[in-house]
Amino acid sequence: MLCFAPIVLLGFATTIETSWHKTPNEDGTVIEIQTCDKGIGIDVKLSMSGLYGIAVQYGLQKDVGNGVTIALLPKAGASYVDHPNEALPSRTQFEVGAQLLVGYGRYRFGVEYWHMSNAGMEYPNVGQDMVIFQTGFKFNL
Repeated sequence: MLCFAPIVLLGFATTIETSWHKTPNEDGTVIEIQTCDKGIGIDVKLSMSGLYGIAVQYGLQKDVGNGVTIALLPKAGASYVDHPNEALPSRTQFEVGAQLLVGYGRYRFGVEYWHMSNAGMEYPNVGQDMVIFQTGFKFNL
């Protein structure tokens, strides 16, 4: 069952360069909306640098006491780029990632890894890797 306790996060994404591939710099602000941080949920990302994503996630959350929670959220879905990008030759591709989200009451602080790739369906299949640092609020409806 899909959980619904919306979380809105504002963050900054930075491009990860690796020794095996060079990708264009897509650093920028990211707005992320999640249906929840525990159980099955939906994650939507809107990047000011023109990268967008929608994914299914599963939140593994632990209450560590004093109102603090820690959640690990693996994600998989689809992404879209609205401009030419040599690392992402097609406009639509797959995305995978994981997020570590620390909560205190309604507040959330997180770090997320976001990978986009066409999974070899079009060449070159370089891919784009990002790390996102974020903060936001959980809304209990």
